[in-house]
Amino acid sequence: MLLQCIANMAACKENTEMLQQTIPLVVKRLNSSLDMERTVAFQALTNLSYTITRSQVEIILPAIPVCLKRLWEKGEANINSLRLLVNLSCCPDMVPHILAAKTVTGLLSILDTDKSEILLRAITWLLCMSSAVHALSLTYDVIAPLNQDPFANPNYTIYFSIYAPKGRQELIERLNNIAMGNDETAMKAKRLLETLAKIPEARSLLSNLNRL
Repeated sequence: MLLQCIANMAACKENTEMLQQTIPLVVKRLNSSLDMERTVAFQALTNLSYTITRSQVEIILPAIPVCLKRLWEKGEANINSLRLLVNLSCCPDMVPHILAAKTVTGLLSILDTDKSEILLRAITWLLCMSSAVHALSLTYDVIAPLNQDPFANPNYTIYFSIYAPKGRQELIERLNNIAMGNDETAMKAKRLLETLAKIPEARSLLSNLNRL
């Protein structure tokens, strides 16, 4: 009941500042074993994260691995995780942390959906992050200190899953198919392709040594 109240109040941006102290509670409930409680928690934090200040970054960071862990629910991409990831990716201070997070198997399969809303959110998330990578000149060297893989392996980060040669090529192939239409999703897919063309390929240390 309290969580639903927070979610409802957070829908009004005028209440955002007053509700900031509830963020740790909401983040904790993202991983609830109860489906409804988890859904409401995602809704609440999404409403609370339309504008993220630098002082809020640290308390919201624990939401990133939960979003990625919950990226699939019941065999399909989780729209609630994607909505929250879009908001988090609109904050430049959050993007390096998302990119340095431990990746999940089959990350780009979030694009394998026949549900237009899910596909639009997935494309929007990737576009927001890629726009930040390009605008801020983010490379692995920049995000390396934030690497969340237990062994600090760059290949197991979100950054490498998207921008390393294999993932990048897979993403481009998927985007080329999606970009064939004229709807909002297709337009964003085209913008993402244009942005990817401006981002250098991510190379692992071993790959760089092999090129010497």
